[in-house]
Amino acid sequence: MTRPLRILYPGAVYHVMNRGLARQPIFRTAADREAFLATVAEAHAFWGIEVAAYCLMDTHYHLVLRTPETTLPRVMRHVNGIYTQRFNRAHRRDGPLFRGRYRALCIDADAYLGAVVRYVHRNPVEAKLVRGPGAFRWSSHRAYLHPRRRPPWLRVEPLLSALGGPRGFHAYVLAGNDATLDAVYQKQRLPPLLGAEAFRAAIRRRARPPHREHVRPERQLLRPPVAEVLQVVAGAYAVPPAALLEGRRGRHQEGRQVALWLVKTHCDLTHAETARHFGLGSPGSARWVCGVIRQRLHADRHLRRRLAQLEGALMPRTIQPTT
Repeated sequence: MTRPLRILYPGAVYHVMNRGLARQPIFRTAADREAFLATVAEAHAFWGIEVAAYCLMDTHYHLVLRTPETTLPRVMRHVNGIYTQRFNRAHRRDGPLFRGRYRALCIDADAYLGAVVRYVHRNPVEAKLVRGPGAFRWSSHRAYLHPRRRPPWLRVEPLLSALGGPRGFHAYVLAGNDATLDAVYQKQRLPPLLGAEAFRAAIRRRARPPHREHVRPERQLLRPPVAEVLQVVAGAYAVPPAALLEGRRGRHQEGRQVALWLVKTHCDLTHAETARHFGLGSPGSARWVCGVIRQRLHADRHLRRRLAQLEGALMPRTIQPTT
């Protein structure tokens, strides 16, 4: 069974969500919501998390938080597990409360923190529970506007400073959600990260490597793009990147074969996907080239050295290739 990819590194910022089992309510009373916020406060005390926003709907919750260390799994195990125990005791029930694993979107805070917090605060408005975000008691929007309502674990200063204080922040939230961000949240399977290629490249250097049990599209987010692999190989063989994609009959093209091998193993593509990139007629052709390189690696010390140099250039932080 696959499990969601968790991108973990010190200082990461996440939008975390979870929903009730079978879409049942996870909050029945005001006391339930207070108990959940108390659990979040405990996570702040234990692991030093900084919460930028929250919203407690009837059937699900949203948290935007920063983890100083790679402690997101421990934090969420505490939040979901301890709150479930408290909810079950209060309502004389047993069994799971949430539908399964929480979803965690790792976000580029410099580019998207404001938009994500706005999305969270507008949840009750979009659900037509209230006319304005300030009318909903169980989100952090009011705390952004009124210092006396602000719990000590809620960090509002970065956004208030960037948006000109409470009034500017309120106007920003009232302006409505970004259409591009809305499209991301409408996807059936939420991607594990939100950010441009520069952010993804930084994540590849800092985050823990993905494992085989993660689905391939998510693993690929932490792999170098094909264009980067071609650029590195082209530099090593002193040819244009486009030349690596052109097959020439009757000529041995070590650079092209090496590029195909690295694209297959380091970009985590299937043989069919690799074949399409290199203009090959079938997945079997890509598989054959990989077999040739694999055999040569056993006997050719020069090729082993060159591949090690190329892999070092591609992955400053060691990530195991896939085959």
